[in-house]
Amino acid sequence: MAKTIYKNATYAHSFWRGCQPVSEGCARCYARRLVRRNGKVFETVGRNSTWKDPFTWQRKAAMEGKVETVFTCALSDFFHPDADAWRREAWAVIKKCPNLIWQILTKRPHLIAKRLPKDWGEGYPNVWLGVTVELKKYLHRMDTLRKIPASARFLCAEPLLEDLTPDIEQHIEGFHWLMTGGECGKDYRPMDLQWARNLRDLCTRRNIAFYFIQRAAPVPHKGQRLDGRKHFKFPPAWDSYRQLVGVTC
Repeated sequence: MAKTIYKNATYAHSFWRGCQPVSEGCARCYARRLVRRNGKVFETVGRNSTWKDPFTWQRKAAMEGKVETVFTCALSDFFHPDADAWRREAWAVIKKCPNLIWQILTKRPHLIAKRLPKDWGEGYPNVWLGVTVELKKYLHRMDTLRKIPASARFLCAEPLLEDLTPDIEQHIEGFHWLMTGGECGKDYRPMDLQWARNLRDLCTRRNIAFYFIQRAAPVPHKGQRLDGRKHFKFPPAWDSYRQLVGVTC
């Protein structure tokens, strides 16, 4: 994968592909459709052939004086236990690409702690860690992630399958970014826009960057406005890291 059409990242990259469902949000997994469309088996985790791509993006970003974002393991879960054999090598690639911010999203936060690199410390400055929460009963994933040191923590409430408020108020401490959106594709499950409004208002009260991905729709990237406005905010770590690297664009 290369350039992504999602605005929350410049690139999408997967060190490996394949996964198994862990919760209701996996029912209509887009990654499963993509992998199978390319003739691969999704239920078995396999190494991809795109490991050199990040170095190309790193050279380009450094030459242009930019910091770019990478949505990481878009075709799998970065902390999937079946990828343990390759993860140390993946961390090394991430560390060697300082002009790339890696957005690592997981539904398996309980596996993170034992799979961090030895020099993780308070977190790699170019890595943001996130969890997916589609229903209230998975809000505990946020509590698990909060215990992990990170330069930025984020929540992806997509596909949003019910109103997470007010329960989420008890779990949001320590999070810097909240993305939310509805499901897309054939037989998509509906999302009440009030659920997204409630999360938007929560972010406003708690000074958390809010990012609205899209409404629930039969095709992706439709209805990216919420009450007539686009919400594409990034966490404070975005600006602070660019200053650290010494870039202005």
